[in-house]
Amino acid sequence: MREFFVAVVNHSQMTLHIRQLDGINSHHLIEATFKAFARAMRMAVAIDPRRAETIPSSKGVL
Repeated sequence: MREFFVAVVNHSQMTLHIRQLDGINSHHLIEATFKAFARAMRMAVAIDPRRAETIPSSKGVL
């Protein structure tokens, strides 16, 4: 799993933080990590209908 996310980060040039706060079963930890990553990516690339006509930018917001 680590190698997969290292490859994603290196090829996409994104910053990614993954913290596994609790759990024992490796299968469930991996499943939850991929699901959380997928949901975060969906949110990151979704077009905000309130700003559909503008270029996506956080400049001046942060």
